[in-house]
This record gives sequence, structure tokens and C-alpha cells, in this order.
Amino acid sequence: MSILIKNVILNNQKKDILIEENKIKQIDNEINSSVEEVIDCKEKRAILPGFVNCHTHLAMTLFRGFADDLTFNEWLFNKIIPAEEKLTNEDIYFGSKLALIEMIKSGTTFLNEMYFLKGLSGSIKAIEEMGLRAVVGITVDDANFEKVKDFKIPQKTELIDFSIAPHAIYTASEKVLKWVKEVSDKNNMLIHMHLSETQGEVQECIEKHGKRPINYLNDLGFLNERCVFAHSIWLNNEELEILKEKNCSLVYNPCSNMKLASGVFRFDDVRNKGINICLGTDGTASNNNLDMIEEMKIGALLQKINDINPVSAKAEDVLKAATENGAKALQKKTGKVEEGYLADLIFIDLEKTYFNPGFNLTSDLVYSANSECITDVICNGKLVMRGKRIDGEEEVYKKIKEISRKF
Repeated sequence: MSILIKNVILNNQKKDILIEENKIKQIDNEINSSVEEVIDCKEKRAILPGFVNCHTHLAMTLFRGFADDLTFNEWLFNKIIPAEEKLTNEDIYFGSKLALIEMIKSGTTFLNEMYFLKGLSGSIKAIEEMGLRAVVGITVDDANFEKVKDFKIPQKTELIDFSIAPHAIYTASEKVLKWVKEVSDKNNMLIHMHLSETQGEVQECIEKHGKRPINYLNDLGFLNERCVFAHSIWLNNEELEILKEKNCSLVYNPCSNMKLASGVFRFDDVRNKGINICLGTDGTASNNNLDMIEEMKIGALLQKINDINPVSAKAEDVLKAATENGAKALQKKTGKVEEGYLADLIFIDLEKTYFNPGFNLTSDLVYSANSECITDVICNGKLVMRGKRIDGEEEVYKKIKEISRKF
């Protein structure tokens, strides 16, 4: 598909953007080209890279508001896990579709997914139908290890790649983690994992292995540039040095971390070390939405009050974590609006009150806006939302109501 975007605001300048196939072919002051579709923004829209949500559990939309105001262990082990055992592949398919609709409406074009092996085909089908870019985790722990060992990794597509996703060090033994590393090396797969989310997790690792989580993984030879670690809250300076040396990426999940009172990610300490920081919402059972604009604002403000420093987690750094850094971690050429990059783009309505008077679009987006400002979304060179409408969304809402009755 070819799309010509006319009179759009990019970096405070009026530009035309030509998309051919799935890439940004040309950016110039004026482009005249024969294309399949023309979008004239009339200088009333800005364009940005789509958000990269680096830690998600799509089908947890089924548990939005289901287990709130509980301790982490009560929430996970007494409420969420027992409910998840009731899920079918069809449930996961529709829960994933609901999540993807929410993501599109709030500007996410690329996601890093982790959920159950039993619902993998449902998740993949939903992502394919909604047209978003994804890395889908083959989730493994001690409980399903024997089954996963014999699992054939699906063939990746233009939009969907796969990671190997050990749940956490407290659910995946040393044997499993060593196998994960072998599979990752053999197939050049990303590793997506929860890590150092709670103080209890760290203490358990020290008691069991005599060392902290990062030291434990490093001694296993586990760490490298393909590792993407969610949460990563309880890290000391020695662990940060190791993560920098091994070129790992860390995912900041402020809303989930706050809701479950897990702790506060060391944003500026991590950034100052030169470690790649990404942003993720986590699942809606612990957030309770998938809105990356909200995640940016809360993420920035949490750092400022935690550090008692108003210049912590600057808007430009948080936006970079939500776009460019996520794409770097997931190893795809997206996350920027530049020639040659994948055409994963969102349109921002500059006529919204919170973009006026308009001194700084990045500050306005992070501190003032909400996802209602997003009018259109392009992923992989195709329009997946036009004028805030997504095909088939009403059917999904109806089906979710039916599924939720079992809980």
C-alpha cells in the first residue's frame, strides 16, 4: 500500500511523508506522487512514532477490576492464577483482541507479549487480525517445561516475531533457565522475563542461591543483548554495572509497580549508566489499562517525587523510552519518524485544548494529553485506525461480557 501524508507537523515543521509498502520512503517539504491514499492533515495533526509497549499480558483484559487492592502474593496466587486456569484458547483470543483495540486507540503499534502457551494460537490470531507488530513470548516455567521442550516454535511473519519467555527466577529453575539460554542462542531469540519485581523475590534468591538475581543469572551465562527484563526494580549498583556490560534492556512499569506497591524503578540511575530503558504497561489486571500516554505521565511524575527532584525522568527521556528505546530492545527498525524506518505512526490532534498554546509538543504529550488526542494509526504501512474507528470492535465488547460471566 502507498500513502501520502500531506501537511503534517513533524518536529514543529510542516512536512509531507510518503509511505510505500511498509516503510517511510520520503519526508520532504512537498511531495507529489501517485498513491493509493492521501491523508491531508491541514497542519492540524502532528505525527509521531507509534508507542512500543515492552511488557504486556494481552488477555489479562479479562481480569480488569477483578482483583484490585490486594497484596502481590494474594493478587497473583489466590486470585489471578486460579482464574487463569479457567481460560480457554478462545477466551485468550477475545481477551487479546480487546487489549489490541485498546492499544490501537491509545497509540501502541508494537508490543512485547508474554502469556500462556495454551493460548498462544489465540493471541497470534488476534494480533494478525488487528494488524499490530509484536514479539510473542513462548512462556516457560517449571510447571510446563516438559511440554515447552517439545513445542515447535511458529514461523515468524512480517509482523510477528517470537521470544522465549521464562516467567521469573522463582518459577523457572536453573535447569529451565539454562535451556532458555540455549534456545535463545540457537534461534537468535529475545528473552523476555520478569525480574527483581519485589523485595521478596530478591530475598528468596539470596536465600536459595546465595546471591542476588542479576549475579545469579550472570553466573549462569544467561545475560546478553537479547534480554528484556520487566520491572527490574530492586537492583543495586553492582547489578546495574553487570546489566550495562551485558547490554540488557529494562522495562519500566510504573502503574503496575505502584498499584501492587512493588517499589520504584531507578530511572535516572539506570539511564545514567547507559542501560536501555523501555516502557510497558504490564497487564490490565495490575494497571488497569494499556494507555502509554498515561504510563508516560505517571512514570515521569513518580520519579520526580521519589527523587524529590523535578528534573528526574524528563519528558523527552520518557517519550524515548516509549518509542525508540523499545524498538531498540525488540530489535526492529521502528520507533522513529525517519526515512527508511518502518511505517508505524500515530496522528495527534493538535486542536485539543491541552496542546494549546503549544510551546513544547513533547511536554504537552507527556504531561497534558490523554489518548483521546490520537485520531489515526498506521502500522506496517497500513491504516489500522481511521478517525478513531476500528473495524469489529463492538463484536469484541459483546463477546467479552459473555466470557467474563465464568469468573
